[in-house]
Formats: sequence, C-alpha cells, structure tokens
Amino acid sequence: MTRYFNTCRHEQVYQLVPSLLRFAADPRIDAMGRTWIFDALRQLTGRDLDDDIASWAAWYASAYGATLTGHGPHANLEEFIAACPWLPHEEP
Repeated sequence: MTRYFNTCRHEQVYQLVPSLLRFAADPRIDAMGRTWIFDALRQLTGRDLDDDIASWAAWYASAYGATLTGHGPHANLEEFIAACPWLPHEEP
C-alpha cells in the first residue's frame, strides 16, 4: 500500500486523514493496528508527528484550515476503502 501514498494529491490527503484518525480512535483497533495507522499518516503526509490523535488533528487544522469534527471510530472499513479510488481494489 505504501507505493500508492506517493501518488496522493493534496485533496486526497485532505479526505484521507480524518478517516485514518477515526480508525485510530476505534477501540477495536489494537496497538499494532494503531501503529500502522500512524505510520501511514507519516508516509502520506511527510510529517513526523507522534502516535497521538490530538497532534495529528492540530496539524490537519493548521495545514488545511479545517477542524476535525470528532474522532470517533469509522463505521465500516470496506466502505472507507471503496471510497479511496487511489487504493488498489480487487476486481469482483
């Protein structure tokens, strides 16, 4: 998946970061999963922030002039992946 991060455009990052932060806040995600999420955020954005939702939310607000409304869990991983056209998708 990392190879696709290099091709993300500014507007894709704008859309992706809030969803990744919602996954990081999900209590069903274990510590390793959270580590992967924050690693993905670092690769995606080029920022070296801590594994901390508040730090990433503050960066997002600064970078995009937008605040994140809540950091609750994302409802459905499959819907999230389907909404990301730049991620690889298996053919049905």
